Amino acid sequence: MTFLEDLLNELPDLVSRMRHYDVRHVSLKNEMGAIALTVTATPCQTAHGAPAITVEDIPVLSPEMGRFRQNGLSEGQTVWTGEIIGFVETGVLRLPVTATTNGILGPAEIGDGSLVGYHDILFRIHQGA
Repeated sequence: MTFLEDLLNELPDLVSRMRHYDVRHVSLKNEMGAIALTVTATPCQTAHGAPAITVEDIPVLSPEMGRFRQNGLSEGQTVWTGEIIGFVETGVLRLPVTATTNGILGPAEIGDGSLVGYHDILFRIHQGA
């Protein structure tokens, strides 16, 4: 089988893993070509009915591997898109973790000073209805 045929056979498992780890986009490239895959937050609705309107907690992901540091904000505080809500220290760099949407900040998913991986969920922001 070719690289593309193997990938297409594994696509359902890959999409499931992407959703499980909250990865929205993957690009794969080799000497034969490249492919990019983007998934939505939830599976698409069928034509049998309109999608239900839900309020969802939006994850805030770590921008890099390193040590997580809180920014003095508390659970339940209102945050605005782009507001710095924490940091990830990697070597001498201190990378800001910013709110991905306006809403109410949930508790930190990882303790202050803990090691985090790339795209680990650090917070969730609750959007109002």
